[in-house]
This record gives sequence, structure tokens and C-alpha cells, in this order.
Amino acid sequence: MIIEHAEFRVKSGASDAFEAAFEQVRALLLEADGCLRADLLRSVDVIDTFLLRVEWERLEDHTEVFASTAASRRLAAAIAPHCDGPPRVMHFFAQ
Repeated sequence: MIIEHAEFRVKSGASDAFEAAFEQVRALLLEADGCLRADLLRSVDVIDTFLLRVEWERLEDHTEVFASTAASRRLAAAIAPHCDGPPRVMHFFAQ
């Protein structure tokens, strides 16, 4: 299993809108091949910062399969207007 961490910095004051937009498209992740879980966490230390934590069966399920889908483009289109730049994404092995 792979755990994706995507850190999002959102525009000042856009945290609630970002969360609402994500909730509207969260199902796109959960329905993706290989996606096991997806959670959005709001930072308590850094205002307007979020961590998207997604569990994937394989790295390729995210980087190749989901990334090439219309669902991926819809998810990005929904949340990108609230972001202050691209997310910082890292993948971790889980046992």
C-alpha cells in the first residue's frame, strides 16, 4: 500500500471554500481504481494549510491510472481556484 500526502496552501481566507469544494469531489477519489481511503485534514499550526491523505493499493494507481482520468481533472478544477500554488506531494510505503 502507498500513502500519498499532498500539502495544500490555500489563498488567504479560502479555507472554508476549499474544504467545501473538496467535499463535493471527494467521491471522485474514493471511486478511483486502487483508492482505499481519502481524508482532508486542516492544519492547526499553519493557517490556510491542508493535508490530503490518500491510501492507494499501488503507486501507479495514483500516478498513472487516476492522474490520466477525467475524474482527476474534475477534482483539480474544483479545488485549484482556492489554492495558492500547486500542492507538495509525497508518497510513502505503508505496511
